[in-house]
Amino acid sequence: MKLSESWLRDMVNPSLSTQELTDQLTMAGLEVDGVAPVSNLCAEVVVSALVRVDLHPDAEKLFICHVDYGGGSLLKVVCGAPNARVGIKVPLARIGATLPSGKKVKKVDIRGVQSYGMLCGQLDLQLREDDDGLWELDSDAPIGTTLGQYLNLQDNVFEMDLTPNRGDCLSVVGMAREVGVLNELHPREIEYAPVKPTIEDIIDIKIDASEACGRYVCRIFRGVNASAPTPSWMLQKLNSSGIRSRGAVVDVTNYIMLELGQPMHAFDLSKIEESIVVRMGCNEELQLLDNSKLRLGKDTLLIADAVKPLALAGIMGGKESAVGPVTQDILLESAWFTPLAIAGKARAFGKQTDS
Repeated sequence: MKLSESWLRDMVNPSLSTQELTDQLTMAGLEVDGVAPVSNLCAEVVVSALVRVDLHPDAEKLFICHVDYGGGSLLKVVCGAPNARVGIKVPLARIGATLPSGKKVKKVDIRGVQSYGMLCGQLDLQLREDDDGLWELDSDAPIGTTLGQYLNLQDNVFEMDLTPNRGDCLSVVGMAREVGVLNELHPREIEYAPVKPTIEDIIDIKIDASEACGRYVCRIFRGVNASAPTPSWMLQKLNSSGIRSRGAVVDVTNYIMLELGQPMHAFDLSKIEESIVVRMGCNEELQLLDNSKLRLGKDTLLIADAVKPLALAGIMGGKESAVGPVTQDILLESAWFTPLAIAGKARAFGKQTDS
């Protein structure tokens, strides 16, 4: 389990250094295997804004961008990203910056035009995985601020090695509770405002394997914008915890899992036929989110609909029913599975997931 130090300290903040905190946790039986910074991004990577964008006179796919980086004058940077346009804010690696790949940014001549830096995408900075061009930051990102400060990357990740009997600590809230006890502090309470349902749609649920699934609940959401961007603060917390962004809907479920320790899963409602059935497998095939295909027997717990399997219970969802950019209606699942029904299954299938 990866634990963000800043997220933990947002819940409970003892007067201990990072080293003292990790020593305390380890001596309490919550072993910290290692500590590493979230990012080694240098201070020369800053938030910038594109003030003017011209076509390169000698290359039809290149642009000459005039960039405000907070230094009092504009920098001229040659860029080939298709989304380069006036008004967006993007990371700028200034001359002298060293990227995570080891590449050092220098002044270069690109077809007769001097370029004084590098406008960056997410893959360039090895922070996220969108490779569609420049990384478009939020419109309120302060120009000239280092990207590390803006994204709160001055954080450490604790690699926790918890024993099976400490499932209560498999979340930020659980770890905060433990740190609070060790230091005689009261963790911050998370306040939740009740959300009143606006639709009454339900789906039939049948639990055929009650010895393996003690409780299964779900809620239907309609009119979801699955392509909406995930808020930067949430992406930062996911990134600090070693979780890659998968789109707003999946990001929310992963955030809840990390914070509260309750795994959740979202299905595309349009891909579900008639009902939800929690049952054991019957020599059937399921393609998972990672594109692998498994043959599932009667010793494997499944989430299915009336016709087909949908997910490997407690481990990974199926590809066919996954939420995608065009998904409009979702079924959000929360369940409790008997530990012995799930234990060892992920390892047996070679699937290591945070759930």
